[in-house]
Amino acid sequence: MKVPNSLNTDFFTKVVKNGYNLVDFTIGDVKVEIGTSAGDNYCSTIYRVFLDVIDSQQNVEKIQFLIKHELNNETSGELLDKMEVFGKEVDMFKNIVPRLSKITGGVQFAARFYYTLSEPKSKLIVLQDLKELNFRMADRQNALDYEHCCITLDKLGQMHAASMVLAKENPSLMDKYNFGIYHGSVGTTGFIEQLLGANFPTLCDAVRNWDGFEKISEKLDKMKDNFWAIVYEAASDKNDGYRVLIHGDFWINNFLFKYDETTGKPIDTLFVDLTYSHYTSPANDVQYFLNTSPKNEIRESRREDLLRVYYASFERTLRDLNHRVIPTFDDLLVEVRKKEMFGFITAVFILPIVLMESQSSHGSGIDGLVDPDAAKDMTRIMISGKRYTEAIKLILRRCDKMKLFDFE
Repeated sequence: MKVPNSLNTDFFTKVVKNGYNLVDFTIGDVKVEIGTSAGDNYCSTIYRVFLDVIDSQQNVEKIQFLIKHELNNETSGELLDKMEVFGKEVDMFKNIVPRLSKITGGVQFAARFYYTLSEPKSKLIVLQDLKELNFRMADRQNALDYEHCCITLDKLGQMHAASMVLAKENPSLMDKYNFGIYHGSVGTTGFIEQLLGANFPTLCDAVRNWDGFEKISEKLDKMKDNFWAIVYEAASDKNDGYRVLIHGDFWINNFLFKYDETTGKPIDTLFVDLTYSHYTSPANDVQYFLNTSPKNEIRESRREDLLRVYYASFERTLRDLNHRVIPTFDDLLVEVRKKEMFGFITAVFILPIVLMESQSSHGSGIDGLVDPDAAKDMTRIMISGKRYTEAIKLILRRCDKMKLFDFE
């Protein structure tokens, strides 16, 4: 395993000083491991670090933390720089999330921030290792059951509500969060268009061969020529009824769960990967979640139940914080309905990654997606997968029933 040259004794000393408030110490044994599996993290490499910290009395304290290393392949690095992902994520962990926690009286939303380093070839964020707190990732391919969904949406409602209060108190804090993961425009190729541009045509080709989907296939084919205009319109902020600071990439791998040791039931969740946070409609996070993370039967049969779980937390938090104007549940429904196309495009671009059943032999992650041979192979694997086919068939029927594809 090759690690960045910047992960040296001098760097670890700065991490301990800044993150643990220790002064008189030396660094002893160091162990570095890869912190995620292939397919779990697309825009960065995660390292788990174990350190022996030796104080002046020769006492040894063992500590561990995570390092998120932004990928810096020439092409992918340029893409990520255009999206300003590193600066945004540092600000989220270092400044915004602690404010949200303070507003809510200590609710923890994400890992604690320890240190950051930004150099041409090393952009690193050092964070608390949530594994120490017994948080762990769910199985992305098996998706979330109803209990996991409720825990996640309850915490999301708290975060959105706290951000609404923060934005009212200090509006300028939201200035840099003015676009999200689907940022781009017709004629200006966006991040997702460049990486996953083949997804929709490949899906159209697949749907054409499914019995019972003939009319849907015709509608999708008619959308192809204007598809990216539809995407950028769906991602636009211009029709937002009210705004919060959203997570922005709210899918199953970006929250970790803690479980009751006796019952095995989820009791808390914390969020990771705050790369694409965006000040916009809360429905963007809600639709992103619904179209990527629940089990099929939960997504299709309990949508309103999940919306009510989210809203109850959102409303309760705003009321507890004495926020003057509280959007109603009907207001939320209006936002969600306006963002149904946003949900569909998330099912086109993000859900295939979530349910991807194998990796391409040509490459994986964002570096695979910027390589033509690997990207072609990855797209084929993603769109043709059994789990994805089962999920997207249900999503297509629901969207068609809502007349989402009717552009007359």
